Amino acid sequence: MEHDDLLAIGTLASRTGVTVTAVRFYERKGLITSVRTESGHRRFHRSMIRRLSVIVVCQRLGYSLRELGERLGDLPADRAPNDADWAVLTDDFRTEIDDRVERLLTLRDQLDGCIGCGCVSLDACTLYNPGDAAASLGSGPRYLLGDSSADLPSQLPATQLSPTGGPTVTPPNSDQPSSAQPSNDQSSDGSTVDTAGWHLAQINIGRLNYPVDDPRVAEFMDNLDPINELAEASPGFVWRLQDDSGNATAIRAFDDETILPNLTVWESIDALKDYVFRTDHARFLRKRREWFAPMDDLPVLTMWWIPEGHIPTLHEAKERIEHLAERGPTPYAFPFRPVFGPES
Repeated sequence: MEHDDLLAIGTLASRTGVTVTAVRFYERKGLITSVRTESGHRRFHRSMIRRLSVIVVCQRLGYSLRELGERLGDLPADRAPNDADWAVLTDDFRTEIDDRVERLLTLRDQLDGCIGCGCVSLDACTLYNPGDAAASLGSGPRYLLGDSSADLPSQLPATQLSPTGGPTVTPPNSDQPSSAQPSNDQSSDGSTVDTAGWHLAQINIGRLNYPVDDPRVAEFMDNLDPINELAEASPGFVWRLQDDSGNATAIRAFDDETILPNLTVWESIDALKDYVFRTDHARFLRKRREWFAPMDDLPVLTMWWIPEGHIPTLHEAKERIEHLAERGPTPYAFPFRPVFGPES
């Protein structure tokens, strides 16, 4: 080993941006190694600059010393690691780092929205996690952990929080019609209400971040037709608002022209939920924030009951949205939670 390749502990500390005490600590942990001169001074091979730099960065990314020791232990101890040695370590790290990056991006983009933790305290929870449905997927913040509403079972039992704070599951009633059938829906107090002769109208709105021809919303625009076709093929679908293009992106109902409406009619709340949360639509719902700004002034989702055969107008839908925004959930206009029965 050439003498010029050996660095004093102070030089190594200065070059890597850590303290001399930290260098000694990492050496005691076996993460870096040194040699002794004839006079007993500690010297580090220049290759330790790279090794220590990787350690510092990985610690900032959340790696424990034990994890780093296991990975760095594969590097040769008797010579400076070459390109091939680092390539092996890179392959070992790559998958795990990609996973961490994805989770960090998810945390960054979704922390102010529903994370599927079961708090159901945010407005977004009524849309992404109605009734704490995510509890059926396990404990913890399910949507931050990689699940989505598309992973919910097709026959989802009713869930509620137990007195201890954990989810309890009520077995589904085998005599109850499947959600794919027009059926009685549950009101906000859990009781069954008669919806015979009624259909469910819903409008969801979004304030588009960019013009419809902007490349940044191309994924949303390119998938409108297949998602609309999926809705029309879903059990319980009745009608949707559309223009000559087959969608409603050119239709404006508000003074703010960046707000896009999606007005549809369904046979039941269960039919709507099945489409929203248990089809490929859920995948795009989870990416909503990439294309739409938060709606702090108006509710994203508004529902109300209409007599069978009635086709709602945009004027009617706007009145329901404004009513929900001003007065909160009532039988006149409500979100997924709480749910009301048809007005008599």
